[in-house]
Amino acid sequence: MLSSLFSGISGLITEGHAMSVIGNNVANVNTVGFKGSRSTFSDMLYQSIFGTAGTSQVGRGVTLTSVDTMFQQGSFESTNEPTDLAIGGRGFFIVRAPESQAMAYTRAGQFRFDKEGYMVNPTGMVLQGRPIDRLTNTPYSVASDILISQAPSEPKATGFIGMAVNLQSDAVWKGTVGSVTGTSGLTDVVNSEGQYPRPGTYTATVDSLAASQIGHTGSDAASNGTEFVGAVIINDYQIEMPMTGAPATAESLASYLNSMLTMASAGYASQVWVSWAQVGSDQFLSLSATATADGVDITFDDSAIAAGSTGWTLDDKASTDLWGSTMRLTAVTTGPEGVQYQRTYAGRVTSQSDVLENWADSGLDLTFEDPDDFIITPGVSTFDVGGFESQQISAMVNPAATSNYASSVTVYDTLGQPHVVTVYFRKAWEEIANSIQTNVWEWYAHLNGTDAADGQNTVAKWGYLRFNNAGGLMSGGEPHSISFDFSLGAQPNQEIDLVLGPQSGGGSTTQYPLASTTNFQTQDGYARASSRMSR
Repeated sequence: MLSSLFSGISGLITEGHAMSVIGNNVANVNTVGFKGSRSTFSDMLYQSIFGTAGTSQVGRGVTLTSVDTMFQQGSFESTNEPTDLAIGGRGFFIVRAPESQAMAYTRAGQFRFDKEGYMVNPTGMVLQGRPIDRLTNTPYSVASDILISQAPSEPKATGFIGMAVNLQSDAVWKGTVGSVTGTSGLTDVVNSEGQYPRPGTYTATVDSLAASQIGHTGSDAASNGTEFVGAVIINDYQIEMPMTGAPATAESLASYLNSMLTMASAGYASQVWVSWAQVGSDQFLSLSATATADGVDITFDDSAIAAGSTGWTLDDKASTDLWGSTMRLTAVTTGPEGVQYQRTYAGRVTSQSDVLENWADSGLDLTFEDPDDFIITPGVSTFDVGGFESQQISAMVNPAATSNYASSVTVYDTLGQPHVVTVYFRKAWEEIANSIQTNVWEWYAHLNGTDAADGQNTVAKWGYLRFNNAGGLMSGGEPHSISFDFSLGAQPNQEIDLVLGPQSGGGSTTQYPLASTTNFQTQDGYARASSRMSR
């Protein structure tokens, strides 16, 4: 009887303990960082009534085996205290006892600053922390007390600007083309639609293709006519005429020349034909090439094919000029630090078209005056294609009009005064480099006159960003040391590193066919404050 009563009482006692655990959980529902508990039960040692057989064992009740802490993360809550903290995922805050070096761990994030500037929890234990590297965002050194001095903080001059932007790959061209001067007959130059001509000074050198550029090669053959070797060279076209084996008749030669000239005349003459005639024992070959696109005819006549002779003589004649002229268009670009780059475009030009669009892939549309007999006058002309060269930028009233995108950041001088630095970006040109399509952008850091010591708009520095055809930054994103002269009174020539690549602290600048935007921006300066402590 007593045993049965004891078993029942053990159940009441154990359930009472379980209710206490539940009550404690309910009581701490608003306790910051509190971890709930659960009860674990087990039965007690069994008593054998008759002998040692298992079928004669009677239980003696229940007991509370353990109270387990539940460590699952709760939901975050917003507060009005800027020093309240919470941990997402695993981990603990490390706190130090105020009178010793003993460390403790807690999930409760209620912290404040005490009268000495230490960040403490409600029991006065000091929160520990480690400094963060600004470039890698990783902690270094050992944990120490977090202390914010009560003394007025000194200003920190900006020494680093990190910026990661996306630049729209198909942005419109924002350059300018100046007027044309010279004697080549070139009258107007404009940007080709959808193209990006290089900035710089252009020199156009035009040469006519003259009759003196028509020549020939050949060798005498055996008198039986079994071999016929030679070529006719018309400007930059060479037409080979190997004829090995008999018969070297006028018919076979005419047929051969017809096929060779037809292939060689692409872009040069729209109609080419060969005719032959025989008078007595002499055979005559007459070659005519008619360029109907510009009305210029080229005729080789009186070229007798005697036995064993190529038939081409120094008396061969042609029109005064052949298919317009040639031009070399040389661009000299002045890059950062005054370094000059040169690029030459070359090809044929003709006055037949009103406008030569995107001539030689230069990104420019060219217009020539209409000369007599479809011949472009030889000569030299020059013009400028404007970009972000410092000479032009310094005088610009509205730099936004010549850029595709701009991003501004507030920086601080040695006195803690704020200034706005704007970085402008412009798509400059496209090129093939090492068999890779490369897109080149210009950037420059600009300071308004209100922020400059001399009161003038200032281009502090400029440079290039080069992207591959996947939109990735290839070069130009490394730190650029820029010297700024801010308002009078601050230290002159303040050096600030501008980083546009992976070292910005927030990714790298890219070039995708999306609207230009600033994805990340930071700087490490701040102004003077009477106290930086939150109270």
